[in-house]
Amino acid sequence: MKKTLTFIMAALLLLGCAACSSAPDSGEPSAKPGDTMSLEEIFDNILADVPNLPATGNMEITDENFENYLFIGSIQDAQALASEAMINAIAHSAVLLRVPESVDASVVANQIESSADPRKWVCVEAEETLVKVHGSTILLVMSTKETANAIAANFDALWA
Repeated sequence: MKKTLTFIMAALLLLGCAACSSAPDSGEPSAKPGDTMSLEEIFDNILADVPNLPATGNMEITDENFENYLFIGSIQDAQALASEAMINAIAHSAVLLRVPESVDASVVANQIESSADPRKWVCVEAEETLVKVHGSTILLVMSTKETANAIAANFDALWA
Protein backbone atom coordinates (compact mmCIF):
# COMPACT_ATOMS: atom_id res chain seq x y z
CA MET A 1 0.00 0.00 0.00
CA LYS A 2 2.84 2.40 0.88
CA LYS A 3 4.58 1.67 -2.43
CA THR A 4 1.41 2.37 -4.41
CA LEU A 5 0.76 5.62 -2.52
CA THR A 6 4.40 6.70 -3.01
CA PHE A 7 4.19 5.91 -6.71
CA ILE A 8 0.94 7.89 -7.11
CA MET A 9 2.41 10.87 -5.22
CA ALA A 10 5.56 10.82 -7.36
CA ALA A 11 3.48 10.63 -10.56
CA LEU A 12 1.34 13.57 -9.45
CA LEU A 13 4.44 15.60 -8.57
CA LEU A 14 5.99 14.82 -11.95
CA LEU A 15 2.75 15.70 -13.74
CA GLY A 16 2.52 18.99 -11.80
CA CYS A 17 6.09 19.93 -12.71
CA ALA A 18 5.51 19.17 -16.39
CA ALA A 19 2.31 21.24 -16.44
CA CYS A 20 4.05 24.26 -14.92
CA SER A 21 7.11 24.17 -17.12
CA SER A 22 7.52 26.77 -19.86
CA ALA A 23 6.57 26.05 -23.45
CA PRO A 24 9.32 24.54 -25.57
CA ASP A 25 11.49 27.03 -27.45
CA SER A 26 10.50 27.10 -31.09
CA GLY A 27 13.81 28.65 -32.07
CA GLU A 28 12.08 31.81 -33.33
CA PRO A 29 12.42 35.05 -31.37
CA SER A 30 9.18 36.11 -29.73
CA ALA A 31 7.51 39.24 -31.07
CA LYS A 32 7.99 42.36 -29.00
CA PRO A 33 5.01 44.65 -28.32
CA GLY A 34 6.25 47.24 -30.81
CA ASP A 35 6.34 44.65 -33.60
CA THR A 36 2.61 43.97 -33.34
CA MET A 37 1.34 47.52 -32.77
CA SER A 38 0.05 49.92 -35.41
CA LEU A 39 1.97 53.17 -35.82
CA GLU A 40 -0.89 54.98 -34.03
CA GLU A 41 -0.61 52.59 -31.09
CA ILE A 42 3.15 53.09 -30.95
CA PHE A 43 2.66 56.87 -30.85
CA ASP A 44 0.07 56.49 -28.07
CA ASN A 45 2.68 54.58 -26.05
CA ILE A 46 5.82 56.58 -26.78
CA LEU A 47 4.20 60.00 -26.28
CA ALA A 48 2.47 59.07 -23.02
CA ASP A 49 3.83 60.90 -19.99
CA VAL A 50 6.54 62.74 -21.95
CA PRO A 51 7.36 65.90 -19.98
CA ASN A 52 6.87 69.25 -21.72
CA LEU A 53 5.42 67.65 -24.86
CA PRO A 54 3.82 70.39 -26.94
CA ALA A 55 0.28 69.98 -28.28
CA THR A 56 0.68 67.68 -31.27
CA GLY A 57 -1.36 66.41 -34.17
CA ASN A 58 -0.83 63.32 -36.29
CA MET A 59 -0.23 63.59 -40.02
CA GLU A 60 -0.36 60.67 -42.41
CA ILE A 61 2.74 60.53 -44.56
CA THR A 62 2.20 59.96 -48.25
CA ASP A 63 4.52 59.75 -51.25
CA GLU A 64 3.94 63.49 -51.78
CA ASN A 65 5.06 64.61 -48.31
CA PHE A 66 7.43 61.73 -47.42
CA GLU A 67 10.61 63.74 -48.02
CA ASN A 68 9.32 66.72 -45.97
CA TYR A 69 9.11 64.54 -42.87
CA LEU A 70 11.83 61.91 -43.37
CA PHE A 71 14.36 63.77 -45.54
CA ILE A 72 14.73 60.85 -47.98
CA GLY A 73 12.80 59.70 -51.02
CA SER A 74 9.66 57.65 -50.46
CA ILE A 75 9.88 53.89 -50.01
CA GLN A 76 7.41 51.68 -51.82
CA ASP A 77 4.96 49.87 -49.50
CA ALA A 78 6.27 51.66 -46.40
CA GLN A 79 3.92 53.04 -43.75
CA ALA A 80 4.66 56.32 -42.02
CA LEU A 81 3.02 58.65 -39.55
CA ALA A 82 4.19 61.97 -38.11
CA SER A 83 3.29 63.68 -34.85
CA GLU A 84 4.20 67.36 -35.00
CA ALA A 85 3.69 70.41 -32.85
CA MET A 86 0.45 72.15 -33.74
CA ILE A 87 2.21 75.52 -33.46
CA ASN A 88 4.89 75.70 -36.11
CA ALA A 89 7.08 78.05 -34.03
CA ILE A 90 7.87 75.05 -31.80
CA ALA A 91 10.59 72.77 -33.13
CA HIS A 92 9.07 69.36 -32.50
CA SER A 93 8.57 66.43 -34.86
CA ALA A 94 8.34 62.70 -34.23
CA VAL A 95 8.01 60.37 -37.21
CA LEU A 96 7.48 56.62 -37.31
CA LEU A 97 8.36 54.66 -40.43
CA ARG A 98 7.69 50.95 -40.92
CA VAL A 99 9.53 49.57 -43.94
CA PRO A 100 8.71 46.32 -45.76
CA GLU A 101 10.74 43.27 -44.74
CA SER A 102 12.59 43.41 -48.07
CA VAL A 103 14.13 46.76 -47.03
CA ASP A 104 17.05 46.99 -44.58
CA ALA A 105 15.70 49.28 -41.85
CA SER A 106 19.20 50.02 -40.49
CA VAL A 107 20.33 51.35 -43.87
CA VAL A 108 17.22 53.54 -44.13
CA ALA A 109 17.74 54.79 -40.56
CA ASN A 110 21.32 55.79 -41.41
CA GLN A 111 20.09 57.66 -44.50
CA ILE A 112 17.49 59.51 -42.43
CA GLU A 113 20.02 60.35 -39.72
CA SER A 114 22.50 61.80 -42.22
CA SER A 115 19.80 63.81 -44.04
CA ALA A 116 17.61 65.04 -41.17
CA ASP A 117 17.44 68.84 -40.90
CA PRO A 118 16.72 70.10 -37.37
CA ARG A 119 16.15 73.57 -38.89
CA LYS A 120 13.26 72.50 -41.10
CA TRP A 121 11.08 75.10 -39.37
CA VAL A 122 13.39 77.91 -40.61
CA CYS A 123 12.82 80.20 -37.60
CA VAL A 124 13.53 77.60 -34.90
CA GLU A 125 15.86 74.63 -34.54
CA ALA A 126 15.45 71.37 -32.66
CA GLU A 127 17.98 70.88 -29.86
CA GLU A 128 18.19 67.14 -30.38
CA THR A 129 17.79 64.85 -33.38
CA LEU A 130 17.58 61.12 -32.69
CA VAL A 131 17.01 58.16 -35.00
CA LYS A 132 16.20 54.75 -33.53
CA VAL A 133 15.41 51.46 -35.24
CA HIS A 134 13.85 48.25 -33.95
CA GLY A 135 13.01 45.52 -36.41
CA SER A 136 11.35 47.21 -39.38
CA THR A 137 10.22 50.29 -37.44
CA ILE A 138 12.23 53.52 -37.43
CA LEU A 139 11.75 56.56 -35.20
CA LEU A 140 12.98 60.03 -36.12
CA VAL A 141 12.49 62.60 -33.37
CA MET A 142 13.59 66.23 -33.42
CA SER A 143 12.73 68.29 -30.36
CA THR A 144 14.17 69.56 -27.09
CA LYS A 145 16.74 67.23 -25.54
CA GLU A 146 14.43 66.27 -22.68
CA THR A 147 11.48 65.53 -24.96
CA ALA A 148 13.50 63.71 -27.64
CA ASN A 149 15.25 61.50 -25.07
CA ALA A 150 11.98 60.64 -23.30
CA ILE A 151 10.30 59.67 -26.59
CA ALA A 152 13.33 57.60 -27.64
CA ALA A 153 13.41 55.82 -24.26
CA ASN A 154 9.70 54.99 -24.54
CA PHE A 155 10.30 53.70 -28.09
CA ASP A 156 13.14 51.46 -26.89
CA ALA A 157 10.95 50.16 -24.05
CA LEU A 158 8.47 48.71 -26.56
CA TRP A 159 11.20 46.35 -27.75
CA ALA A 160 12.83 45.62 -24.36
